[in-house]
Amino acid sequence: MPDLGGKRTLVTGAGGFIGANLVRALAGRGAEVHAIVRGATNLWRLAGIEPEIEIHLADLTDGARLTEVIKAARPEIIFNSAVFSGHPSNSEERVAALRDNVIGTANLLESLAAVEFSRLVHLGGSLEYGAKAEPMLESDLLEPTTFRGVTKAAATLLCRQFALSERRPVVILRPFSVFGYWEAHSRLVPTLMLALLKHNELRLTAGGIRRDFIFIEDVVEACLAAATTAGIEGEIINAGSGEQWSNEELAAAAQEVAGIEIKMTPDAFPRRPADTDHWVADVSKAKRLLGWAPRHTLREGLAKTFAWFREYEREYDHWLDQ
Repeated sequence: MPDLGGKRTLVTGAGGFIGANLVRALAGRGAEVHAIVRGATNLWRLAGIEPEIEIHLADLTDGARLTEVIKAARPEIIFNSAVFSGHPSNSEERVAALRDNVIGTANLLESLAAVEFSRLVHLGGSLEYGAKAEPMLESDLLEPTTFRGVTKAAATLLCRQFALSERRPVVILRPFSVFGYWEAHSRLVPTLMLALLKHNELRLTAGGIRRDFIFIEDVVEACLAAATTAGIEGEIINAGSGEQWSNEELAAAAQEVAGIEIKMTPDAFPRRPADTDHWVADVSKAKRLLGWAPRHTLREGLAKTFAWFREYEREYDHWLDQ
């Protein structure tokens, strides 16, 4: 595990799912952590560790404020996990997604132009690829089928241009379908965990939709490896399990590890453009360049996630109500 003791780190989107897990991991490893969150952000994911980190209220779309924060933090390592939440469904949300994902990333790069940092890890995502018939390679043509995927792809291109043209130490990491602690309640795995704990019915989309599910602890380790491995500047690297499961298989595995059976209702929701029967990462590049591979099987990750939800169920419900 890389030594981050005393390293000045900055995490954008620190109040989000991946960002908060990164913040907790960095603080646990003795790093000096600067966390950027929007003023209106509910800090429930950072509850209990506020004294260990420095929280900066800033919006990446406000370039002047962002520059102030970066000057104050003087980060050596930056993780850009800020992203528009969810899939935009109307014109106003599409404009907001462009502003958050593209303009926000551009502002971050401009703010870092005069800063001597050792690594910027930008978190993209598998939606940038669009549907593919084979395991997704970093060299594949980007053909996103969702607006969110388009904005993520644009942000990645900005980061890669900054890395190559300006010769700056940037690495793009593309996590696949991440699950685990502090995930938003509306997503599949938290919905599944709470259904198990409350013995509720689980409603699913049409059968056969597959995803490459990757546990949050493994994604955090990939982020830290991307931040500290020498000689990978400008690279794009997948962070997935290299396996895929249908939603029904995921739910069945979760019921097995929890020892609880619940009713499942398929076809309760329509398919979306990104819902396909094949969606999996080729992770050979991550193994080759980072020496990284996920340590958890799907069942191991689900078991840890279920234990976490069992411990935090009441608090989770309370935080969601705020």
